Amino acid sequence: MSPQSPHTRANRENWNTTSRAYQKSHRGELEDDVLWGPSMPPERELKILGSDVAGKDVLEIACGGGQSAVHLAERGARVTGVDFSSAQLAHARAFAKSKKVRVRFIKSNVENLSMLPDASFDIAFSAYALGFVEDIRRTFAEIRRVLRPGGLFAFSWASPMFAITRDGTLELKRSYFDRSPIVFKDQNGTEVDFHRTYGDWHRALTEAGFVVTDILEPEPLPKKNTYADVFPLEKIRMIPGTTIWRARRPKVLEL
Repeated sequence: MSPQSPHTRANRENWNTTSRAYQKSHRGELEDDVLWGPSMPPERELKILGSDVAGKDVLEIACGGGQSAVHLAERGARVTGVDFSSAQLAHARAFAKSKKVRVRFIKSNVENLSMLPDASFDIAFSAYALGFVEDIRRTFAEIRRVLRPGGLFAFSWASPMFAITRDGTLELKRSYFDRSPIVFKDQNGTEVDFHRTYGDWHRALTEAGFVVTDILEPEPLPKKNTYADVFPLEKIRMIPGTTIWRARRPKVLEL
């Protein structure tokens, strides 16, 4: 599908509309470290991106308000953030300026990274965003292209099992095998999520040329999160709320 599809436009408009309220509600939790998911242990404990990012070229896919990008820049990484929401990027730029760090922010749909050269990043990551992306195969192919051989790619999204349950309960609301878009509408606009099974995610990664090295479902920390209306602690203690994927572009250059 085109990156300018109706679903993509709806998600972009929704983020532009809700960005200010979202940042007000969640900025404190987002600014502490790379946040892989609600009530998840922080990156400094999980070390999904490795023990040291200093001196590395890092790309954040769908960087939102820039908190993770700024945090990694403070740790010495050279960071580029890409997002399709002008409102979120405005917050990201202001936040980076307030922290006196340099981060390059680019407005683009993540399916199209043509402004970035081949093999230019050591690490690419995305925290809780790729479920909004319609053309995941094109996105993964672009991420693999901009990674250097041996480069790391990590991302998180809601567990496929969590995504098919009703909010606040363990009751199933739809089939695990139903790939039709999940549409949420309220007074602020429309959000569209794309449900994928574990097999769908894994297949999309391997077809793009990645080698999957780990799939993590960390147990939640024993504290409430600012997303508790959707991710209540009592529920994510029973079934995983977040899945984190870790993969690499192979070191050997493909012929």
